[in-house]
Amino acid sequence: MKGNTATMRHTTHRRSALRTATISVAVGAALLAPAAAALASTPAPQRVAAAPTAAPKPVKIDIGAGVTVPVKGGKPYYKGKALKPGQTVNDGIYLHLSADGKKLYSKTQGGGTPYAIWDVKTGKSLGTQKASPTAKVKAALTAKPSATSVKAWQELRVSGKATGIKAGSKVGLQQKQRGTWKTLPASTTVNKSGAYTLRVKLGLKGTNELRMKSGATLSPVFKVTVR
Repeated sequence: MKGNTATMRHTTHRRSALRTATISVAVGAALLAPAAAALASTPAPQRVAAAPTAAPKPVKIDIGAGVTVPVKGGKPYYKGKALKPGQTVNDGIYLHLSADGKKLYSKTQGGGTPYAIWDVKTGKSLGTQKASPTAKVKAALTAKPSATSVKAWQELRVSGKATGIKAGSKVGLQQKQRGTWKTLPASTTVNKSGAYTLRVKLGLKGTNELRMKSGATLSPVFKVTVR
């Protein structure tokens, strides 16, 4: 009788455990269902379309006399043809494009009318000038020593500006010896801004007459006293 009672209790306990497990699984499924439904109802992220890039505004240069020069791809056009850097047109209308292609010069009348200057990129006026943009600039050199009195073989610097002389051109030092100009073994080059600087050491005591030379262009004479 006791054995049967134990068996019944054990059987009852197993049934209760199974019911509890079944209820737990059912409750878990019920809890998961809303979460799954929420995930399913969440809309997929939308891609934002890129804003269209505004096309650059066309540039037109009104040089006067009813003539307009359009600019396409950074190049000014005249009579349907692109002007090349450094090109000059003179057929009653004068046009000149600078060597770097950034400035356009124009002239629509003769006489003393100045040349108009235009910014090719923006089409805006940069003012006027009287001189022709293609007129050759007379070559010139300036020279200034850092000291006018030094000891023998003491270093000094000679600096100056080159006008009408290409960057990279050689500039040398000349010294007057017994009435004759002699080229010394000291030289440098003109930089992009047209300037130059030369380091010099002199050993000839007394007043030295000096000048700078680039090709056929000479600077004014300057003097340095060596003690």
